[in-house]
Amino acid sequence: MSPGTASALSGKRVLVTRAIEQAGSTADLLRARGAVPVVVPTIAIDEPSDPEPMRRAIANLARYEWIAFTSANGVDRVAREIDRQGLAAKGLGAAKIAAIGPGTAKALEARGVVVDVVAKELRGEGLADALIGAFGDARPSVLVARAEIARDVLPDALRAAGCEVDVVAVYSTRLPDSATIAELTGALARGEIDAVMLTSGSTVDNLCDCLGARAADLLGHTRVASIGPITSEAASRRGVRIDVTAAEPTVAALVDALERAARAD
Repeated sequence: MSPGTASALSGKRVLVTRAIEQAGSTADLLRARGAVPVVVPTIAIDEPSDPEPMRRAIANLARYEWIAFTSANGVDRVAREIDRQGLAAKGLGAAKIAAIGPGTAKALEARGVVVDVVAKELRGEGLADALIGAFGDARPSVLVARAEIARDVLPDALRAAGCEVDVVAVYSTRLPDSATIAELTGALARGEIDAVMLTSGSTVDNLCDCLGARAADLLGHTRVASIGPITSEAASRRGVRIDVTAAEPTVAALVDALERAARAD
């Protein structure tokens, strides 16, 4: 957007459904385009139901040749556990690092971590392909740090390739409180939301769980934007129509896509 040119998003109320840890940066991107972010996180991030496997894995990072991160939330939770155990000086040790996409890579780089592999496609299949390509003839030990509930495509592909793989839940997701759900439902029902940003499959599921049986109907009266194919597939399973899809799996690209769609109105 050139200086002095009004964005097509100016004044548009855009629902940000990301967890509170990431909502701020997303809101800033929207405000820069003149949009009005409506931050109602539909995912709350918490410790896994059993944190002991995570704690043991972090205490023994030296045994892994690679660590694969499948979200920025995973990066944050691993960093917290490293700090809790007083292992900050050791960090992630000598392991090579893989990230499922640019957002996860940025979260690692912000903590001074060199990222060796970044999947071009924001899904488990893409990260598996990128990792196996980087391994060459080697079949290293890999720690997959992920959400408690997640697809098994990545670890299954790595094991099929001959790798030793440990899958560790480093965080869990849960629904927001009833007051937040009531606020969200009311805003959609009153037509106060011009667009909704969906940034992950778990965000879709939690949003639909929040809205209940009315989810598809409530979201049918606003523009729904997806960050990528996994998110869109999750929306389709819940009967939610996707109007806009990001050109690449980043929040910045999703905002760009929303702006293009608004300009075409």
